[in-house]
Amino acid sequence: MKRTLVRSIAIVGTSLLIALAMTACGGQKPSVEPAFTTPIASPEQPAQDSSPSQADTADSTTTGSSSPGTSEPSGLPSTTPSSAPKPGKPTPPAATAVTPTERPGDAPQAGIQHKIGELVFTEGSVSIHRAGATPERADIGSVVRAYDVLVTGPKSRAEIDIASGSSGGASIKLAENTAFYFDTKELSEAQRKTVLQLLSGSLAIKVDKLANGSFQVGTDSAILGVRGTVFIVDTVPDGSLLVSCETGAVSVSDGDASSMAKPGEVVQMSQSGGLQRVDVQASELASYRGGWRTDAYEAFASKALTYTSSYAIAIEEGKPAFDTALARLLAQKPTLDAWRTAKGQGKTPRFTDWILEKKAVSSALFDCLKALFALERPYYRLIELKALHAAGTGVGKLSDGRSSAAYFSTFDASTRELSLGMARVREALVLFSWASAGSPLGDLFGSKAQGLGTSSIMLEG
Repeated sequence: MKRTLVRSIAIVGTSLLIALAMTACGGQKPSVEPAFTTPIASPEQPAQDSSPSQADTADSTTTGSSSPGTSEPSGLPSTTPSSAPKPGKPTPPAATAVTPTERPGDAPQAGIQHKIGELVFTEGSVSIHRAGATPERADIGSVVRAYDVLVTGPKSRAEIDIASGSSGGASIKLAENTAFYFDTKELSEAQRKTVLQLLSGSLAIKVDKLANGSFQVGTDSAILGVRGTVFIVDTVPDGSLLVSCETGAVSVSDGDASSMAKPGEVVQMSQSGGLQRVDVQASELASYRGGWRTDAYEAFASKALTYTSSYAIAIEEGKPAFDTALARLLAQKPTLDAWRTAKGQGKTPRFTDWILEKKAVSSALFDCLKALFALERPYYRLIELKALHAAGTGVGKLSDGRSSAAYFSTFDASTRELSLGMARVREALVLFSWASAGSPLGDLFGSKAQGLGTSSIMLEG
């Protein structure tokens, strides 16, 4: 289990730092690409929303509605459970195919132009975690910027449009209890480079045909490389993974080995690690995914307390170093404010601008990122574990003797400042990448990241 947690923290780092080297890819009931024959289903959760957004906002619930011209916007299974979940043993319902009259993941309808990162569907509690504010309610039309974290609560789902209909664009659907962020850059009319970081939960993704760009997804335990395709990524809090592909192909690498998910073959990984490719016919994919998620969550239930304890310890032990590094970064506020203003005004930096300022920011930012890698995924996994706990999974005493109920009752309040601090670091990373403007300092920063023991995903040019 320690191996999984360490691997999770390392892989998080790769996705965060990609911005520096880029000049540009069953069981949960939440959102799924309606064109998929295997929509996402998720473990049944309590009706109440335990995501941090409700602690921080007065009203974090939205009513699902469709984007224009779409009679069945999400194409997802119903989120109404057929029966109450059994304590300690999540039993996700089998995924069922849905045939909507319109596919939100297809190219935009004529006359409809979505902004990059625009939410085109929400249902339930959907929030955005970004710098400068507590998590804010998200609704249809909200724009999620690069490195904002989009979070869905229990019985909630969302769909985000990232330049769909153009080369390398994508339509991304989030299941309930899912957290992810992205960065994307258009290199030319035919090239786009995008990286997603899946922090918890499940995503259904349709990527439009790529030319010479790239589309990558980072999870707890693997990195996915995508060429224009339709696929679903399911994860469980212990790092278990299932990648199923409807069209195209997705390469899956865990740092030690690689495999390929494609129609007729899925790639899966258990919490103990190691990729496994399994033959699954298209007609059987929905039932296979449902069975996989049911088995994975049932296996996880007996270990939920152990993982809650481990993630809680990771946050408590890592927070002092993060706070120290963040204080150094915030001391660079005048520079960060100047960059934010110039970027907002549409100015184009030269690599000779702000030489001394970039050196000062880069030193503090790199220390922040090292500390952040040990905190970010445990934090968002604990949000997911809190929802499972409310449904009866992982109830008991943590390794330090605290009751799980006592721990989660104060979780939102005790981690609020941490959440805000992590958002500030992500924003600083975006601003530094912008100010670097392809300078040698930006390249040096990216090369230095190799020392974190992660793969070369952040170094692709």
